[in-house]
Amino acid sequence: MTLAMTIRQKLINTFRQRFYRWLDKRQPAAKEVQLKQHLLFVFPTAYGGWFVLLIALLYLFGTNYQNNLILLCAYLLLSLFCFCILAAFFNLHQLKISADTEPFGYAGSSLQLTVQLHQHQYKKMLYLSGEDFTPLFFETVPKELQLELYPQRRGFYQLQRFTLRSYYPFGLIRCWTHIQLQQPYWVYPEPAALKQAVSTMVPQHPDHPDQLAPYQAGSPATAIDWKRLAKNPWQPVIRQYSPAAAPHQPRHLVVDAAGLALEQQLSEFCGLLLQFEQQGQSYSLSAPGIEIAASHGQAHLHRCLQALALC
Repeated sequence: MTLAMTIRQKLINTFRQRFYRWLDKRQPAAKEVQLKQHLLFVFPTAYGGWFVLLIALLYLFGTNYQNNLILLCAYLLLSLFCFCILAAFFNLHQLKISADTEPFGYAGSSLQLTVQLHQHQYKKMLYLSGEDFTPLFFETVPKELQLELYPQRRGFYQLQRFTLRSYYPFGLIRCWTHIQLQQPYWVYPEPAALKQAVSTMVPQHPDHPDQLAPYQAGSPATAIDWKRLAKNPWQPVIRQYSPAAAPHQPRHLVVDAAGLALEQQLSEFCGLLLQFEQQGQSYSLSAPGIEIAASHGQAHLHRCLQALALC
């Protein structure tokens, strides 16, 4: 029994691989896909198969007993079946599907992918199913679809081919297509919860203070101007620095871990990058084969997070 199941599974996988290779030639990945005749498949459902058998039986009984009423009923049901074929086909025909944005998310959490539908008027009863998201059903097709993806690991992914099908209008005919959108998305490392905020101020000060102030009891000894104290020991003064005078040195992160420690380091660096960006601090990143100069901003942040995702 196990051997038979293994052979059956191998045959199914082989057929599926050949079928998807044929689909890749017939409909390669594209930013926008319009459903036309060469992309739509039409076939009766199980219910439709029993319906065809009923028509055949009515026709046989009508011809055998020469009963025009039974023949008329068979012809009417056959006309209804042919109408369902055309209705199911035109229900998906000329529908345009596109995705413009490149979404991103973090490992362990879901991310939203927006898919636009054009010429969706009068389209009914659509099912969407794929490996990357949970199946969806719409009685009336909206202008936009929100696909919720659930990636588990960091990295750069391509949306897999998904199936769009409809059983409109009476469930006798199934019309479906397999769509491949050129839609990448990023999954960044899961940001770690930092124990304490990283200060953006650098403790080092320039050689010249902003101003001098008389010494007061409780002032730190490191702030005393010892040169002036040697000249005038009766009037000690202390150096004062304004926050703007302290230079903001860029933060530099180096990815140097390996194995299980690498994931922990990437998670911590992801949290640090988000914190640096929130504080307006400049930062740079060094990873194997990647050197990113110090800067800040959303574009720089995503560039660094993408480098972490590919480590």
